Amino acid sequence: MSWSAIRSSDTSRFENPLVMRMAGLADLSAEEMDILRENVSLAHSSAIQAELCTEGKVQMPQVLLAGWACYQRLLGDGRRQIVDFLLPGDIIGSPTRSDLPLSRTAIALTQVVTADARPLMQAIDGSGPVMPGLARALHRMAYAEDVRQRDHIVRLGRQTAYERVVHLMLEFHSRLQQIGAVHDDRFALPLTQEVLADALGLSVVHINRTLQQIRRDRLFDMRSGQVTLRQIELMRAMADWTPPIG
Repeated sequence: MSWSAIRSSDTSRFENPLVMRMAGLADLSAEEMDILRENVSLAHSSAIQAELCTEGKVQMPQVLLAGWACYQRLLGDGRRQIVDFLLPGDIIGSPTRSDLPLSRTAIALTQVVTADARPLMQAIDGSGPVMPGLARALHRMAYAEDVRQRDHIVRLGRQTAYERVVHLMLEFHSRLQQIGAVHDDRFALPLTQEVLADALGLSVVHINRTLQQIRRDRLFDMRSGQVTLRQIELMRAMADWTPPIG
């Protein structure tokens, strides 16, 4: 499915997440906003489980416009560790470097729509006109990714299973708010318990039990692919959550 088809099928749901994401990171000129909007016309779709970028290869970054993806590492016996999630408006690949081999593989977790990020990268690689707003937004995006990686290390290394799940839901809530995808503290979560287990270093059985306990504690509801946060302040205190910059 193309970006134009998605937009025509549900305009209110699929506002341009790239524009919202970048404009939330830096003040952009009218010309910079036009570059973001024009980039959407180059969009194409990929199926679930498609490999969007490959570890060890030099590839031009892409913009994720719709759908969910992740960065992952596979062990020799097939076990998987998800090291970060990619949401609409994110850059697949490095937001600031396109000349180095990628350090991880990106996989589509749902059907996704992506676009070439080269028009954006020209703002910082000197190959196009000077675009200080876009350059600032891309650097802040890279910083936000570094913060998420630090938080993920702490989440896996020191938090309980209960705290890990709560912390991850707060992360999704925060990131999706930036692109207007949260309504009344409710957001879509198109992920299986197996995916959550691979991200949080837990078994599917442990994830299931933890979600049941969280449901009994009425912190958030998860049903029919939707999550509704019920006690955000309590969740933040329990998971030691600090909203990130960017």
